[in-house]
Amino acid sequence: MNRSPEDRAENARADAPERSSPDQGQLHAGLAIEGNLRGRGDLRIEGVMRGSITIEGTVSIGPQAQVTAPIRARRVDVGGEVVGNIEATHVGVRSGGWVSGDVRASTIAIDDGATLEGLIDMDVEPSGRAGAGARRSR
Repeated sequence: MNRSPEDRAENARADAPERSSPDQGQLHAGLAIEGNLRGRGDLRIEGVMRGSITIEGTVSIGPQAQVTAPIRARRVDVGGEVVGNIEATHVGVRSGGWVSGDVRASTIAIDDGATLEGLIDMDVEPSGRAGAGARRSR
């Protein structure tokens, strides 16, 4: 029997275990998702994700996680592997973390032992990219 996406989403919500924080989702180790994630709150990824991620809160990539997706969020913390561009207010790449993609953020922290392969654009306002007249001369 084919069910509509709304029916599948409603059943997934009904079957989901209760969490201590209703605003935090988690993709556990050993799980893989392919698709587009959008939403509010925070997301922690410990498994494998392919697609795209747009979250209004924080996206945390655990040390064993493998993410192949562009990520847009308020904050992104990478302890595992990300292949894709990242756009956020703050991006942190932790020791052992690896990012292959361009990063646009107001602040970026790259710990010793972390790897970032891509361009960095820190001339970004939280609400979006500054106009051409607002860019500083280099």
